[in-house]
Parts: sequence; structure tokens; C-alpha cells
Amino acid sequence: MHDPNPRLTHQEQKILEGIEAGLRGDASLDRRLRSLGHTVAGAPGGGGGRGGVPRLRLGWFTAALGIACVALFLLAAASSSSGPLWLFAAVWVVTAVCLMRLLLVAVARRRGAAARRRAD
Repeated sequence: MHDPNPRLTHQEQKILEGIEAGLRGDASLDRRLRSLGHTVAGAPGGGGGRGGVPRLRLGWFTAALGIACVALFLLAAASSSSGPLWLFAAVWVVTAVCLMRLLLVAVARRRGAAARRRAD
């Protein structure tokens, strides 16, 4: 531990350090945490830097889908065939899923920031 907690005994600190070392050595846990956008302290490749890229791509992708939805809706309204309407429905569902993912990421970030402020 970098900042030993004075409330822990020496034995408890040693136990905690052993647990942390075991978790740092778990490659599958590290891989899962990195895929969630989190990093493990002291892990190779840690330090972030990549966490914002997928979110930014999802934002641009969702914006492009929204524009496509509007265009397909206008095409479906002007057309007498049902093809554009079904295509609009499919794109709209994908757009709604992307919007939900963006919303969940934003809520998680806000909760994480609030928890960090409380911890400080």
C-alpha cells in the first residue's frame, strides 16, 4: 500500500498488501477491468488514456445514427412503400440502444466523481 492506513495493525496491512498483490497478478481480472474502462493500479498498460476514446466514438456513432434516423423518417413519410419505414424502425432501435449506453456511462461517471469527492 502506498498510503498505509494508521487504523490498521501491521499484520492487517501485510494481509491487505498480499490481497492487493494477488489481485494485481490476476490477468483475467485485469483484462476484464480494462475492458470496462477501469485500470488496475500498478498493472502494465494502466493509467487510462484509452477510457475516453470508446465513449467518444459511441457519441459520434450515436449522432450519425440520429441524423440517419431523421433522414429515413423523412424518406418514409414521403414514400408510399414500407421499406424505408422498416429501415427507419431498425435504425431507431439501434440509436435508442446507443443512447441508453451513453446515458449509463454518464451516470456511472457522475456517481464515480461524486464518490471521489466524498472520499477527499
